[in-house]
Amino acid sequence: MFQIISGKLQKAKKVVLYGPEGIGKSSLAAQFPNPVFIDTEDSTVEMDVRRVPKPTSWQMLLQQVTWIKQQGPAVVGTLVIDTIDWAEMQCNAQVCAAHNKKGIEDFGYGKGYVFSSEEFGRLLNLLSDVVDAGIHVVLTAHAQITKFEQPDEMGAYDRYQLKLGAKTGSRTAALVKEWSDIVLFLNYKTFSVATDDS
Repeated sequence: MFQIISGKLQKAKKVVLYGPEGIGKSSLAAQFPNPVFIDTEDSTVEMDVRRVPKPTSWQMLLQQVTWIKQQGPAVVGTLVIDTIDWAEMQCNAQVCAAHNKKGIEDFGYGKGYVFSSEEFGRLLNLLSDVVDAGIHVVLTAHAQITKFEQPDEMGAYDRYQLKLGAKTGSRTAALVKEWSDIVLFLNYKTFSVATDDS
């Protein structure tokens, strides 16, 4: 039978860190408990961290995630994928190869992005299994500035977004944000300095 459970449940966290290049996303991710990196873009080569070999394909990335899940929280406290936007490029390449297309736009009518989001969803489901196994997951991503217009407001403005699926047909950024427990944005603080003759 079923039972009612009350109170907070202790569970590993799903975290997204995004911001401009060079802000320190990888360095912050390295502060999480006992991390192991899947470095998709060689951004940790100058860092003293544990990592698996750089994935050369989407299938290799999925295999690495599965292998890390099997290691358990005693060996791996946090899985860091650095960065998820470079992983998305491997996902798109896999989708194109599977359908004999040269690019994700070649499908027409946004169908390529539908296939891509379905394939990317496989990774997110696998990462949820990693969390269920007691291992935190941190996804780092670059940021991009996009024009945004709210339907109930006058005018548009620029805002930072995850650099995932630059085209409007892509749903990857929304999937990643919905999947995560915590979304953190890192940015530089800019100060204006006024000077005079003295």
